[in-house]
Amino acid sequence: MNLLLSLLLAAWVPAWGRVSPSRRRSGRYYAGVSLSGAVASSTTHVLVLPLDVVKTRMQTGSRLGLMTAAGAVLADAPGRGLFRLSVFLKGLPPTAVGYFLQGGAKFGGYEALKQESFARLRAAGGEELTRRCQLPAMLASAAAAEMAATVLLAPLEVLKLRMQTDAAAAARGAARTLLHISRHEGLGALYKGLAPIAMRQVPYTMSKLVVYDQVARLAKSACVGEREHLRPCAIVLTGLVAGAAAAIVSHPADLLLTRLCGSATASTATSVAECVIADGVLEQARYLMSLGLRGAYAGLAPRLAMTSVMTSIQFSLYEWLQMSLGVRPQAEGRNV
Repeated sequence: MNLLLSLLLAAWVPAWGRVSPSRRRSGRYYAGVSLSGAVASSTTHVLVLPLDVVKTRMQTGSRLGLMTAAGAVLADAPGRGLFRLSVFLKGLPPTAVGYFLQGGAKFGGYEALKQESFARLRAAGGEELTRRCQLPAMLASAAAAEMAATVLLAPLEVLKLRMQTDAAAAARGAARTLLHISRHEGLGALYKGLAPIAMRQVPYTMSKLVVYDQVARLAKSACVGEREHLRPCAIVLTGLVAGAAAAIVSHPADLLLTRLCGSATASTATSVAECVIADGVLEQARYLMSLGLRGAYAGLAPRLAMTSVMTSIQFSLYEWLQMSLGVRPQAEGRNV
């Protein structure tokens, strides 16, 4: 192992020495963006996990209200006293790890693809073409980055949902549940929810990142001089707007994911979902249409609250981490 590391370092150090200073600065910038996004995403998803547990119960139950679903979750909790509240943290390990990986790939990938798109547009047609194509380039960058991030997230999201909908899986813990799924259902089961996860995450990320990018730029430009102290408030409000938009756009796919990837023993709705909508994207889309608007948006209230608050905190933490790491926005992506 030591010999292998020595060989890798011997090959890497001279190559790094030949990289231009501007490329090094770009590398540090994207690494800082990725790390900031990873920590911010993981932290905020863990903070709102209790709301996610309640939302999942609403989606797998028979039209349960918010408080009724929370009571049902608590009623199923083992143990006594305050220890029972730990039931609201079901799926904590896969949530923390999954969204760390997803956040790093999403934020870092989006920023890198966006900057590259702007650079190519500017080289092809100057500032005028860049301004005209700014929004499509940002949306495409967000979608591509999220697709890569979804591949990393999918197995851990399935694991989280199993732990939230199956008491036996929750009792086994994350590591043993992962082994159980792999041994008894095959590794493919961990990617069973890839299509609905992508259906949820891609529009979610496109809405969240692009709305935040556009609105935050206007808000920050307004908070200069004597209004500089209002900048944190502008970031919080922009995050709330971006989170609400993302939640509404992506909620039907979130419900589909819950019913597809939960435990077949969790409820009638989940069992039906396993039988009816697991055979392909078209079948899944037909199932969603059969639910109607109200059915497709079951559990929206807690998810809307969860996503809005989470996104607001996430972007505030993301901006703070970038400042702490000394990361400065790239000019070509900010001055368009």
